[in-house]
Amino acid sequence: MKRLVGCLMKSMLSASLGFCMLGAALAQEAVERRTLEPLQSPAQSAPLQQPAASEDNAATAQPMPKSAEEAEHGEPSGLAEAADDGDSANVIDLSEPRKPLRIGLVAERGTIYLQARIEPFRSYLQETLSRPVEVIAFNTMRSLMAAHIGHQIDYSVYPAGVFAMAYASCGCLTPIVAPVSKEAPDGTYMLLVVRGESGIKSLSDMAGRTMALSSKNGAVPYFMALNELKKAGLNPDRDLSSLVARSDPAEALTLLRDGVVDAALVWSSTRYNQFLFSRRGAVASFVEQDGKGASDGARLDFVSIWHSPAIPAGPHAIHNDLPKQEKADLVTALKEMNKRDPEAYDAIERYHSGGFRSVDLSDYAPLIEIATTK
Repeated sequence: MKRLVGCLMKSMLSASLGFCMLGAALAQEAVERRTLEPLQSPAQSAPLQQPAASEDNAATAQPMPKSAEEAEHGEPSGLAEAADDGDSANVIDLSEPRKPLRIGLVAERGTIYLQARIEPFRSYLQETLSRPVEVIAFNTMRSLMAAHIGHQIDYSVYPAGVFAMAYASCGCLTPIVAPVSKEAPDGTYMLLVVRGESGIKSLSDMAGRTMALSSKNGAVPYFMALNELKKAGLNPDRDLSSLVARSDPAEALTLLRDGVVDAALVWSSTRYNQFLFSRRGAVASFVEQDGKGASDGARLDFVSIWHSPAIPAGPHAIHNDLPKQEKADLVTALKEMNKRDPEAYDAIERYHSGGFRSVDLSDYAPLIEIATTK
C-alpha cells in the first residue's frame, strides 16, 4: 500500500512539474512574442506632420514619399537585410528606434521632381548615419525658414544671404558645411570695378564719383559690400555724387563701359585683376556677351580697385537643438560624401564640384552683421 501511494505521489509530482514547465514555456513565448511584435513593423518613425501654415502659404510643407524599396517592404533597406540574416530573428532588440533626421528643402520644381533628384542624397545619409532620414518639401524659402526656426525640421540648405537673415531672426541655427568651388575655394567676392583709363586707383579717388549697384532687390551681399566700403573709408551715402541700382550685373557694367558711371559693384569668384576676365563672375560673363557685339572688337578696360571679404557658398545648417554627437556624425558624412558617393553629392549640390568644407558663424559674420541691423 505504501508503495502504491509512493508511486501515485511521484506521478502527481511529475505531472505538476510538467505543467509548470509547460506554463513557463508558454509564458516565455508570450513575452517574446510581445517583445518582438514592434520589430515586425517598420523601425521608422511616422512621417513628420506638416508644419503649421504660414500666413502667406496655407499648405507649405509636404513629407517626401518613401523610396520604392521602403514602400514595397515597409521598412528601411538596412532592416530588410538584417531580417535575412540567419540568427537575427532570434535577437531581441530592446533599444528605441532612432528619431528621423528631418531635412527641409524648397521644391522649386515640385515635390515629385525633388523626390527623384534628392533620393541618392537621402539614402546616403540614412545608410551612413544608421537612422531614418526624411525630406520635407516646402513651397517657399520663407516657409522653410519658419519651420527651421521653430525646429519642425533639423537641417536645411540656404543661400548665404538667406541664412544670415534666418540666423539674425533667432540665433538658433548653426552653419556646418558649405560646398567648395575648385575655381574659388574661399568663396565669392564683391568687387568695385572701374575703367582703367579713369585714373581711379583707390577708394579715396571715388570722392564725388558715381557708382552702379548690380541689384535692385537689396540683396544682403550688396548691403554687406556697402558696409565694408564704409569700414574701408568710402561712405557711399556721403562721398559719392550718385548711387544707382540696376537689375543685374550686365546692366551695371554696361553703364560703366559707356561712361555713365565711374564704378560698378559686382560679384566675382576671384579678387585678382589678372583673372578678372577669365574666372567665373559678372565681369567674365559680361565680356563674353559684350564681345559678340562690341564694335571693332575693342577690349573692355575694367580693373578692380577693391574687394570684399570672401563670402562662402550658402551653408548647410542645423538647428542648435541637434545633439553634438549627431552634429559631428552629420558633418563627417557630408565632408566624405563627394568621395564616397558622388551621385549623392551631385543630388544635393549642382553648382560646386569641390566637395564640402567645414564652416562656422565667423565665415558669415559680415552678412550676419548686416542682416542683424536691417
